[in-house]
Amino acid sequence: MSRFPVFDSHVDTLLRISGPPEFLSGSSTQLDEPRALKGGVEDLVLAVCAEAERDPTASWKKAFGIYEELIERSSLRLHLMAEGCQPLIELYPEGFPRDLRVACLTWNVPNSLAGGVHSDAGLTDEGRALVRRLRDSGVIIDVSHLCDRSRRDLLRMDVPLVATHCNCRRLRDVPRNLPDQDIREIASMDGVVGVTFVPRFLAENATSSHIVDHASHVADLVGVDHVGFGSDFDGMGNPPAGVVDCTSWPAIFEEMSQRGWSDGEITKASCSNWRRVFGLEET
Repeated sequence: MSRFPVFDSHVDTLLRISGPPEFLSGSSTQLDEPRALKGGVEDLVLAVCAEAERDPTASWKKAFGIYEELIERSSLRLHLMAEGCQPLIELYPEGFPRDLRVACLTWNVPNSLAGGVHSDAGLTDEGRALVRRLRDSGVIIDVSHLCDRSRRDLLRMDVPLVATHCNCRRLRDVPRNLPDQDIREIASMDGVVGVTFVPRFLAENATSSHIVDHASHVADLVGVDHVGFGSDFDGMGNPPAGVVDCTSWPAIFEEMSQRGWSDGEITKASCSNWRRVFGLEET
């Protein structure tokens, strides 16, 4: 059990399970409730990456149904995220589900709202309108899957932003990672960058040590108050060496401690910074 509580800002488990029993009792995925509790997880953002599926609308409906059951039965504090907002346009023309807390306009490919990381499209008028609707509904806007052009357009809208599962382009030069200037702008809005465990966003031959490298770079650049973690369990393929599944959090925090992070700094990165952004009281 971790002595540091965990707020994991991004996992893809909802689309990897057939129903609540798999999550609540144990499964073959990288995350379920028994192992999450063992790893110290208290808050969990469950993403619905419906745009990666063959039928996005049906995938959203299925995942949202599972989520609604889980929030009634899980001992974790669960939060819902839309990873790609095209299904929201179709299903919720007027209001969003009350449990929707985070939204990223696209997945990797462009849609009618913005350009995903595999494109160079900008933010559309429809995308800008949706951002305003989301903001006015209290939904947190995530930049993680946007291409550089759309992300810059969004930054110019002057709305609070976060990155739920991104790393640092200075350390690993891939399009899904953030340039230092964008990290600075997110921090200036009191946002958080959730360092992710996806090996190809960390380094060649990635290990758990590279996770700490990226967290340390964010801390050095903009301060510890803007560091978080978004593992991307069940969305990353094989994890980096040293990470098995969601029971591996204590090993990451031990590495941070050995690298000079104080207990208070680790706690900010492990949970407190995301709780601030989500407007949750410390427990």
